[in-house]
Amino acid sequence: MIDDNTLVSVVTADPMDALVLAPRLRKPDVAEVTALGKTPLQALMCSFDLPNSKVYSILETQSNREYSKIIAMFGVSDSVEVPEYGVPWMLAADKLENYSRPFLRYCREWIEEIHKDYEVLYNMVHCKNNQGMRWLQWCGFEIKTQRKYGAGGENFYLFLREKKDV
Repeated sequence: MIDDNTLVSVVTADPMDALVLAPRLRKPDVAEVTALGKTPLQALMCSFDLPNSKVYSILETQSNREYSKIIAMFGVSDSVEVPEYGVPWMLAADKLENYSRPFLRYCREWIEEIHKDYEVLYNMVHCKNNQGMRWLQWCGFEIKTQRKYGAGGENFYLFLREKKDV
């Protein structure tokens, strides 16, 4: 609950959520998926077809509306190269920034949730996505090497997070 009228929640995603979110992605997210050679819709839809994928939507529900708005989608899937490793991702609308405090409060719990089945989480982040890199570091990921990646051969950074020994 954000206030008396607004609830932000996480639910299992439906492919229809991708259709709704795709045209409203943040500019850095659009730049990142474009550099990978995909449209926003392709990037969101392909997440449902990845090995052992778990895909979630973040919804904004206001009491004066009959429907919820999809403000972000995120998930994880098995790495094709190393199945014990997971590949997390997140794409969002600008509207997510309206809920930055609760998002930051709960996102670490979700990182732990998607990390529980994998020894390592890793992916690539576009070199110009400074906000994304700061968030990844705040969530316990390390930003590693930079390399050319994707369809356009643009610079990306490898990020990873190893499971902590208990």
